[in-house]
Amino acid sequence: MNALIKLFDSILPLSDADKALITEHTFLETLRKGEMYCRQGEVCRKMGFVVDGVFKVVRTNEQGNDYILYFTNEGHFVVDLDSFSKQIPGEETIEALTKCTVITMAKKDFDFLEKSVPAFSKIINQIKEKALLEKYKFKSEMLVDDARTKYNKLVQRQSTVVQRVPQSQIALFLGITQYTLSRVRAKK
Repeated sequence: MNALIKLFDSILPLSDADKALITEHTFLETLRKGEMYCRQGEVCRKMGFVVDGVFKVVRTNEQGNDYILYFTNEGHFVVDLDSFSKQIPGEETIEALTKCTVITMAKKDFDFLEKSVPAFSKIINQIKEKALLEKYKFKSEMLVDDARTKYNKLVQRQSTVVQRVPQSQIALFLGITQYTLSRVRAKK
């Protein structure tokens, strides 16, 4: 729990009472490789802070094709934000690609903390804003970059993810074939 409290406290200082409330309203959850954290079509009723492991966030189209929107690893949050916030069926599936340990907060606990911890909403808004900007920048670059540049930027930003995720998943995320990914990696 300390990693989450430390992150929150680095954004806006928390009192000892606030830290205790946050700790009281979160729990440690372990997921096996392949286990789902949230499923497309279901309401996402929890959000988590990744302590260990890698998740992929996937959207499946009407034809059944999967598209990896992004990977989430240690020090980042895992949640279908629209589903969690509005309590509507989600458009994303979040799957553990490795064994994962997550500090989880149920929606009811999130709502309670928003009302009970004065700095909580501001902290969450700053985290959401930073994550949104990072994802927007990375996705915008992926639209114009070639395969080698896309891969190099992924390695630069998430080197531990590249080391722990199968090449097939990396290729799907980058929007290239496994063959192209193999060629790009060979030229490094």
